[in-house]
Amino acid sequence: MIRLLPASLLLLLALSAQAAPPVFATPDQADMIRASRSLQDGFEKDAFDKFKRAARLGNKEAQKNLGLMYIKGMGVEKSWPRAHAWLRMAASRGDAQYRAAKDEVWGALRDDEKEMAEAYYQELREEYGDAAALERRERWVRRQKREVTGSRLGTIGALRVQVADATGYQWELAGNEFFEVLDTYVAELEPFVGEVEVGELEVIEDEN
Repeated sequence: MIRLLPASLLLLLALSAQAAPPVFATPDQADMIRASRSLQDGFEKDAFDKFKRAARLGNKEAQKNLGLMYIKGMGVEKSWPRAHAWLRMAASRGDAQYRAAKDEVWGALRDDEKEMAEAYYQELREEYGDAAALERRERWVRRQKREVTGSRLGTIGALRVQVADATGYQWELAGNEFFEVLDTYVAELEPFVGEVEVGELEVIEDEN
């Protein structure tokens, strides 16, 4: 069965990479940029793998991109059920555009594919959900603080930190700016951990 998404949805789902922030790139942002370059060079499988790494850190743009790659068969075998599972992951924080995208794909699935999509999503939640991503971010931040300060306390003092962007370009940053980025990287995910997601609508027939 050939399925085509509306042009408006394909535009919404255009593959994209988040730009590195003005201070320095966090691991998922660096992977997004590297994935975009791999796509430009025609290395779709490499791009898929890098988007997947970014997705493990809770990057919703990466999760959306993985859904689109499953729809298009870019670097991976086409699978609309898997595409829906990834788009549902991307939409789990309530983004209206991502929710519209997953709903469009859901409407194109057969009943058996919907069961598959649900099973795939439950698998993804374990590894790519915000709770798991938050733990990974916290571990990365703790490691950065230990390596930079030489102390588990993360004291700043008059620290000057050498940082790098996704290209490897390096420069020095004031310690307070460096730690602010690290703390924000964790804090931005905390409100979403433990939230209840609203699932697909289900019509229940009245038996009375």
